[in-house]
Amino acid sequence: MFIWAERNFKATWNMIAFRAFLNFSMLQAWFPKEAEIWNQPTWFLSALTFSNLTMPTLVLPSVANLTKNGLQKLLAALWGVSLLQKVSYSETARFHSHHEHPVDGKVMMPLIWNLTRFHPIWALFEMTTGIIAARHVMLDTEEEKKRKPMNPIWLFLAAYSSLALRLTKFDFNDAIIRGVLFVPLFTEFLTAMHRDALTPNPSAITKFFGCKIMATLGSLAFPMFIVHGPVGQVFYKKVIAKKLWGKPMPHSFFPFYLAICLAISHFTNEYFVKNKKVGAFFGKVAQFLANWTEGMLRDR
Repeated sequence: MFIWAERNFKATWNMIAFRAFLNFSMLQAWFPKEAEIWNQPTWFLSALTFSNLTMPTLVLPSVANLTKNGLQKLLAALWGVSLLQKVSYSETARFHSHHEHPVDGKVMMPLIWNLTRFHPIWALFEMTTGIIAARHVMLDTEEEKKRKPMNPIWLFLAAYSSLALRLTKFDFNDAIIRGVLFVPLFTEFLTAMHRDALTPNPSAITKFFGCKIMATLGSLAFPMFIVHGPVGQVFYKKVIAKKLWGKPMPHSFFPFYLAICLAISHFTNEYFVKNKKVGAFFGKVAQFLANWTEGMLRDR
């Protein structure tokens, strides 16, 4: 389907072969102009692949050796560098909220925006932030564990309230709000919920996110993230939908599109993500990578 669409837009076979290589090798996130080729959400898989490769030898051993004070310093440094990059993007592109997604669809300096939102280095920074938050809870002393944790709902509300800044006269863009407020606040929310979940009587929001319905929806989130793009192209991409249905589907079809995505995500989760044979194969891959990288950076 992707190749057929490319040919309809007069792409050469050399270009298609290059994009296929980037797509199947999970390298597209390193090429901002090509990062959203074919199935757009897989740019995140590309960035995630790089981040995961750094975990066994670089990130996890280093974070595990830090004290709580060291974790706090590393967290501040990661947030600081991330913020610097967001400010650089905003200043270079003069790219604020009312220009970010103009009505005519023309995005200013999209390559800089692509480098900002899904470059593998920034994905690594954010993954490391999450690992630091989890490790911080693991290092709690017995005395700290006895203290009543903060109710996570206030941090949850604060994180999502920060998005309302897009509506103010200050005209903050997505990148600034994400780097300055949302990611730090949401990280604190997850940390608070982690601590709250370890208590005998967790708060209502912790119980809500831990209930069976939310756990089921959570298990579908990642498969749905991957499949909604191709399914959407089948029904809404003009060149494909016109060939299949005569025209793109109307807005009224959206609930059915959503239901189809949920159904495919369910089967993907049940018969691929949870598949024992698939798990065994990738377990062997992980073991191979562990053996291949054994000793790297440890002697230092």
